[in-house]
Amino acid sequence: MPDGKWIEGLTPEMSVPNAAREVLDARFKVVRHYLPLAIEKPSEDPEYVHQLRVGTRRAGAALRVFADCLPRKHLKAARLSLKLIRRAAGDARDWDVFLLGLPATKPLASELGKTALDFLTGYAMGERAAAQVRLVDAAAEAMDTFTKESENLPALVHEPKGDNPPATFGDLAAHHLGELLASLTVAAKANPTTPTALHQLRILSKRVRYALEIFATCFPPVFKETVYPAVEQVQELLGDVQDATVGLTRLGGLRDRIKKVVPVEWPRLRKGFEGLMQSMRAKIPAGRKGFQKWRKEWAKLIDGLKVETAVASVTA
Repeated sequence: MPDGKWIEGLTPEMSVPNAAREVLDARFKVVRHYLPLAIEKPSEDPEYVHQLRVGTRRAGAALRVFADCLPRKHLKAARLSLKLIRRAAGDARDWDVFLLGLPATKPLASELGKTALDFLTGYAMGERAAAQVRLVDAAAEAMDTFTKESENLPALVHEPKGDNPPATFGDLAAHHLGELLASLTVAAKANPTTPTALHQLRILSKRVRYALEIFATCFPPVFKETVYPAVEQVQELLGDVQDATVGLTRLGGLRDRIKKVVPVEWPRLRKGFEGLMQSMRAKIPAGRKGFQKWRKEWAKLIDGLKVETAVASVTA
């Protein structure tokens, strides 16, 4: 099953409704494919949950891009059902990643860290099982609505409404992606440093990435070959900072509970816990340093990049 990342056949000259039907159909198919696999066979391959999570994000991005072409009632229903599935899949995926990363974590590989490794593996497996229950429950709640809306919505697409609607898919690409790139550039120039601000910039970078996947055929190859990888890079850099920040909070809370509930066990777990937390703590300044380097490279890359001119060069 293709992941729906890049969609063939889209051209800047085509009408917005026709492009919307193609994109929505491709995006929704991915979610419908991976949803039952993630529910029924999560232990067969962790990629099922991963692809479901990413698929819901890409489908959500398509709904944002083509919101002015969709009936409000159906748009709202599709968004809500996707949101339920995405959040539950995200919870499950986070624990999958945690479990997959434990054996390769240096502080847990030593003899002193093995006790903590065994403890954290058992704890994470319990949390992953609980996350699976939440995913199944979310799917049960959202499945009927999502299936109905995702199958019917492409046929309900109409001409875009609003003031000065885009005449072509290329016009929509220039406007939508142009605004997102400008917002990302402004946010990067502001040089955020707090975890919350960096996380918000990461969310914005995701929106740029998923929009560019939709609009890639409207722009010269340089957008896909240089802009897209740069956006992926900052998303990964800031993802490491966010994961470390959340992981430190989670492990700190678990450490405090162990000390309170079973204090006799803490001395056996301390070395592994402290080593793991230290390795997470080190990722935060490293990620921030990487972000500073990225900011400079992004400013050079984006300087002089004219989105409208780029679209025109493709349609010429």
